[in-house]
Amino acid sequence: MRFRFRTLLAAAFAAAFVCPAGAEIMRAEGVASLDNGVAPAREQALQDALKMVALRQGARVEASQGLDYGKSSESGSLTPLAPAQGAVKVVKEFQQGKLYHVLVEVDTGKPSGAARGKEPACAMPPGRSLRRKIVTTYFQVDRPAEASDMPELATGLPTELSRRLGANRMYSLLDANTVSVLADSRVAEPAAGAEIARRIGQSEDAQFVVAGRVLATGATAKGLRKSLYESNNTSQQGTFYNGPFAGLFGGGVKYVPTERQFDAEVWVYDALTGALLARERVSELARGDVTPNPPRPFASAAFWQSDYGQAVSRALDQAVSRIGDVISCIPFSARIVKLVDARQVYINAGSLDGVAVGDKFLVYQRKSAQPVRDLISGRELGVPETLAGDVIISQVQPNFAVGAVQSQGKVSEGDYVRFMPRR
Repeated sequence: MRFRFRTLLAAAFAAAFVCPAGAEIMRAEGVASLDNGVAPAREQALQDALKMVALRQGARVEASQGLDYGKSSESGSLTPLAPAQGAVKVVKEFQQGKLYHVLVEVDTGKPSGAARGKEPACAMPPGRSLRRKIVTTYFQVDRPAEASDMPELATGLPTELSRRLGANRMYSLLDANTVSVLADSRVAEPAAGAEIARRIGQSEDAQFVVAGRVLATGATAKGLRKSLYESNNTSQQGTFYNGPFAGLFGGGVKYVPTERQFDAEVWVYDALTGALLARERVSELARGDVTPNPPRPFASAAFWQSDYGQAVSRALDQAVSRIGDVISCIPFSARIVKLVDARQVYINAGSLDGVAVGDKFLVYQRKSAQPVRDLISGRELGVPETLAGDVIISQVQPNFAVGAVQSQGKVSEGDYVRFMPRR
């Protein structure tokens, strides 16, 4: 029987691999196979060249050690610390035999187009955005007794997230606030929601699924507060003085919460594979009248005007920002839903999603239905894919588009296409 164990080591070698502080022009050449056509080869060669520049700007060594039948082995790889920094220019590209070559220059003294504000942080078609479809789902509330004054929290929170995310023209939102990605609410790990997230993606043609958990909404401090002309209603959280003279001239004293927390996790899934992309935590603290009586319904105008509502609003703004950080640079994806012949396909995205005639998409096929798992943690990382070719859009309808296959490779229904920016 064969046994193996693996340990991963990582180290950053700033002195050895980081480029000089002064500005310079870095050149690198990338190479890729032409087996799947010119457009995919050009994109792969360009990425290869930019990776080499990024390695010169900063890298880390990742080493793997193993034991196989009593014999130890080691392997290592060099990985960039960050994408190539600077203005990128393609200076030369050519075909040689079965390979495509791209020579690039990166001027580290000039910011990229994104930094100059001339284009989005991640490449999009000029003057428009491709709208990634996001589904927001049920948020489990860990301590329901703390949130008894917000009975709609589990379903109202994803609805509010959907509304706020929908203000960004780069996203198309669907609110599925009664659907949970966790089949069992007692399960704490969001990775367990991968299969349901994948099903939601297939049924709703979505690219991302957002879910989460409300960890805490309880009071963190209490204090005295005057209650002029108020009823000392003991159903309200706190302690109330109702002894002699308490109601004289309508006055009284209450010992009530004066500080309250809102603590939640937001999970972002790749709906195509079910892989968990991010697990973000957002927290805010409210001070003042944090448990108004009578309670104000969650997400109502009166709720947002309260001290606690304003804290929750800030936390949701944090969540929207974190979600955007995670998905903004992931390429727009769609699926081939119909194959007319070997050269013409239909994809499930159209003009409502920002697709236009002339757009180019790279076609990817799944190598296996089995997801890749981290050998140490057991976490699913995604499904392996292979680049199969490219498609140019020739006709667009509101909900679908027709494309012409440019490569010689075979494409199939169910393959995924990802937008390829012009560079």
